[in-house]
Amino acid sequence: MIMTITIIIETVKKENHSMKKNMKNRMMAGAAVFAALVAAGPAPAKADPRSYVWTYEYMTVREGHAELEYYSTTEVADTDAPETSSWKHQVELEYGLTPKTDIAMYQNFKQSNTPTSKTFSYDGMKLRLRHRLAERGELPVDALLYGEYVRNTDLSAQGAFEGKLVLAKDLGRLNLAYNQVVEFPLERLAAAEHRFSAGASWKFSGSLKAGLEATGDYKANAYHAGPTVHLRARDMKVWANLGYLAGLNSDSKDAQTRLIVGVPF
Repeated sequence: MIMTITIIIETVKKENHSMKKNMKNRMMAGAAVFAALVAAGPAPAKADPRSYVWTYEYMTVREGHAELEYYSTTEVADTDAPETSSWKHQVELEYGLTPKTDIAMYQNFKQSNTPTSKTFSYDGMKLRLRHRLAERGELPVDALLYGEYVRNTDLSAQGAFEGKLVLAKDLGRLNLAYNQVVEFPLERLAAAEHRFSAGASWKFSGSLKAGLEATGDYKANAYHAGPTVHLRARDMKVWANLGYLAGLNSDSKDAQTRLIVGVPF
């Protein structure tokens, strides 16, 4: 394992100094180091089913249990101008209402960076419900319904609704997931926006999963794709997911990263 980490560190030292390669290589090198450390030990008795950071899977929190999650998302529209970026922070508390339904509340914060200013502010809240239509494997494709009320700090607006149809399938160690998303302001239903996210992940052990994700926004003509890694502590008390997305066309942000850390209790 020491030899593996040494090779990774030497690789990072030789990175190209361009922003795009630098961000991608640092994320992948860091993920590889953590993966080597976690995979070196014995796998836990039970694996966390979550595999992605942009794509929801077929899962809800167990009835009577709760989980605290922290999201950190970085967006860089142009990696040739990295001084302009946004950092979004989100704290989520979710709770299992029934064997198939859970509820969650989010508190959102945002930092916007430009060459002349850096601002940090509260960015509103979200309230979410998820419901699984059946037990895993009972249907040809597992299906979950997701509804979310989004309220920003502009109290003159009524807020927005975001709905997702989550479809997923487990094929041995391979997980496939697809989300069809619609979001619209409550006062202007005709202004709905349609998006998608999708992922494919391979379970290497109870502590390690790795895969690919893709997202798309039809109205903005923005499409992204990149790798995602899931790591879980052997004591089952904390897990972390790390993902990177690269823009696939000129209408897309050049780079996005997201880290999610979860603590079930």
